[in-house]
Amino acid sequence: MFRFLRGRGIRTPMYLRVLYISTFFLRVAFGALLLIIAKYVPSETDYEGLLNVAIIAVPYPLAEMLTANYFGMLSDRTGRKPIIVLGTTLAASIVVLYTISNNVWYLAAMHGIHGIGAAATVAPAIAMIADHAHSCDRGRQMGWFDYATFIGYIIGAVVGGFLIDLVGAKSGFLIMAGLLAVSAILLQTFVKKEKVCAKSESMVGLKSLKKVFKIREVRLMFPIWLIIATLLGLAITYLPRIMLSENVSGSTIGILFGAAGVALGLLQPFWGKVSDIVGRIPVMAYGVFSIMGIVAMVLFFSDSIYTRVDGDIEFKLIGLVPLGILGLGAGAFVPAALALMADSSSEDCYGATMGLYSFALGFGAFIAESIGLAIIVISGDDRAPVWLLYFAAALVALAVVMMIVFFISDILRKRFGRPTRCEK
Repeated sequence: MFRFLRGRGIRTPMYLRVLYISTFFLRVAFGALLLIIAKYVPSETDYEGLLNVAIIAVPYPLAEMLTANYFGMLSDRTGRKPIIVLGTTLAASIVVLYTISNNVWYLAAMHGIHGIGAAATVAPAIAMIADHAHSCDRGRQMGWFDYATFIGYIIGAVVGGFLIDLVGAKSGFLIMAGLLAVSAILLQTFVKKEKVCAKSESMVGLKSLKKVFKIREVRLMFPIWLIIATLLGLAITYLPRIMLSENVSGSTIGILFGAAGVALGLLQPFWGKVSDIVGRIPVMAYGVFSIMGIVAMVLFFSDSIYTRVDGDIEFKLIGLVPLGILGLGAGAFVPAALALMADSSSEDCYGATMGLYSFALGFGAFIAESIGLAIIVISGDDRAPVWLLYFAAALVALAVVMMIVFFISDILRKRFGRPTRCEK
């Protein structure tokens, strides 16, 4: 399998290897912060804690959504590395400032600025991959980027869970700020030169977005990606707080998130390479159907996954195993979708095109956290987690319908046009 993942003799450029390592450290920090903030937020009741998490969470994706495309276009003109380093440094500074106060509105403001730093790291990083990766190896390289991201979140979730149990939230923030600084130093030190697309100077604001959305594949894929980003936002924002309210320890939450991350991320490079061979859209469809299976299992077969014993939750292996198998397939969507975006866009606007990835992540998280906040306020103390799950189920059903339409339209289009895959 490892020979298969090497890409038929196509070597990964050195700049991209450095980028993946830097991305790994960046995501370790971000993954840990999700749990640390859930523990740090003030609360007298479980409901108040969940509500405060929702208030703090909303500004981050809003800021990321509003600035993602700008940073993508800016990286087209100035280079990718300076923007990524600037965003990572900003994020590190904000994480240190989290320790000053746990006031909900102060944390919400800091979290919004943190979102700007996050937006500056994602779009330019993906554009750097599009710059340097061979056109017939983009799927594999996007898979490695997503693999570094998921593995970072996995280890970050585990580290964050243990940090809140062992050293507390404030010390955890400082440790993660240091890790963000290491990420910035790596990229600044080892990436000496990079490609700059001067043509992008004419592409600004809504004009570039209109150009990108003229691409058929992007128009059809973007709503599905937005839904998946919303589902991810629901999970990473509210699930840790709900589990803490159920007396699940931080270390246990970290391990569980880590196990889920392994299921999602283990085969990312593999799925990217598969999409290079069989086509992007079939692999994307397989990923969406796998996500549907996960949500359906949690909604309708939760008794096979966990049970309550004396008020505490105990997980069952018989339910976790099929959940993990479905998780392996759920990781198929992202690398194939990223490669499809790179395949479909012109070289002079990779940054603007890939900015949509960060925009989707930010907008999806904003939808998840905004509607999640509304659901929490309206449903009250006991019903909030259940209604959040119903909302997730409705979203994944919509994504399945959209993916079926995309898949069928692609089959029909291939009869009259060129295939959207890399021909060897």
